Amino acid sequence: MIGAKICQAIVPLCIAAFASAAGAATLAGSAFYRERIALPPDAVFEATLEDVSRADAPAVLLGRARLVPAGQPPFHFTIEYDAAAVQPGHRYTVRATVHHEGRLMFTTDRSYPVLQGASDAPLQLMLRMAGGHAVPAPRASLGPLPASFEGVLPCADCSGTRWHLDLLGDHSYRLRIAYEGKPEDRHFDEIGTWSLAGKPAELRLSTGQGQPQRFALAAGGTLDKLDADGKPIPSTLNHSLTRLPAAALIEPVVNLTGFYRYMADAGTIEPCAIGKRLPVATEGDNAALERAYAGARKEAGALVFVSVEARIADRPPMEGKGLRPTVVVERFNTVMAGGTCARHEQPSPLAAATLQETYWRLTHLGTVPVEKPAQQPEPHFVLHTEGARVSGSAGCNRLTGGYTLKGDELSFGRVASTMMACVEGMEQEQRFLAALAEVRHWRIEGQRLVLRDAKGATLARFEAVALR
Repeated sequence: MIGAKICQAIVPLCIAAFASAAGAATLAGSAFYRERIALPPDAVFEATLEDVSRADAPAVLLGRARLVPAGQPPFHFTIEYDAAAVQPGHRYTVRATVHHEGRLMFTTDRSYPVLQGASDAPLQLMLRMAGGHAVPAPRASLGPLPASFEGVLPCADCSGTRWHLDLLGDHSYRLRIAYEGKPEDRHFDEIGTWSLAGKPAELRLSTGQGQPQRFALAAGGTLDKLDADGKPIPSTLNHSLTRLPAAALIEPVVNLTGFYRYMADAGTIEPCAIGKRLPVATEGDNAALERAYAGARKEAGALVFVSVEARIADRPPMEGKGLRPTVVVERFNTVMAGGTCARHEQPSPLAAATLQETYWRLTHLGTVPVEKPAQQPEPHFVLHTEGARVSGSAGCNRLTGGYTLKGDELSFGRVASTMMACVEGMEQEQRFLAALAEVRHWRIEGQRLVLRDAKGATLARFEAVALR
């Protein structure tokens, strides 16, 4: 890191690599654009190191660095990568982009070779404006961050849902929804990224799956919840979250999927929900994660797609001061070979799907085709092998619980769900949950799953959506 700072101080537009004896390396540099315009406060800068040796195949990603928010140019970045993965005779380049709300604003438009040994020369990393992209005007501010917001919102069958929302300065958020008036402590945690969009400005919370949750920025530091179309909710009940006098960050416990790597005696993971690499604490079930990684990786420092149940806690970093969001593995679930944060449209119809670790999309309840209401997640579930747990969505509400599998026999234990009330699809959702309670047998036909009751009657049909 000292070498990176010297490089940036002496040659502002240079790239230099520094490797350790353990094989870990960093590639530091800077980038800028010539236009004299300011970026929106929630723009994102990303630089990637890629192996482009094969002209007939996609580039291979060795490492990336993200600045969230990007700030203003010049952009100083450091890419972590595995020096052992660099092969003689291969060609490596660095490219960079700036995005805003998913739209490309600036990008490098030529190749920038790196890792060429002693012949490497300092490189200028110049960004060009993407064609036709107008820079948005600055929007309303959320005020100092981090910040916490709370409020009790309506509930379908409880006295209310208490929302606690934390907004962090790196554009990530933490959300806890607790159900009041229930004999047991029931709450659901969620993490994701936030952005300001629309005019007038509105806050959008996204997990990367389904439609974002939307809030209007009201006077006095209040967030007013909007419907799926971004319109005010017509109700006399409370739909607002009020800013607390001081941030009170929660430690959410969530099911994480993302890319994990162990390098230079430290583990890191990039959760799909936030797209930012976080350190992994050496406690909890971390040892099981490290063992699974050692058995699944193809080479030292390689990225492996994993699923874990984890708590996000603020801990002191290994270097530097202050606190940093850290992943504490509560339970290791599984390694997903070849997985990514995106999904295939459809797997090959010629291959038979497996019951467990497959995304099963509900298509029929009995003989009646299932409808997917607009602006809602599709009804589905995944049977996780680790801990015999089921997770998914009933349509309006998320579901979670346990299951028992023995041969062709399958039954679900108590399945819990969130208790939000939606305008459409509630009757279908109740029929789906009732069907799961009656399941006793299963059968797979190619890419389709059939669930039956004790008498052999068909309760529900699903189709596989392969995760990649």
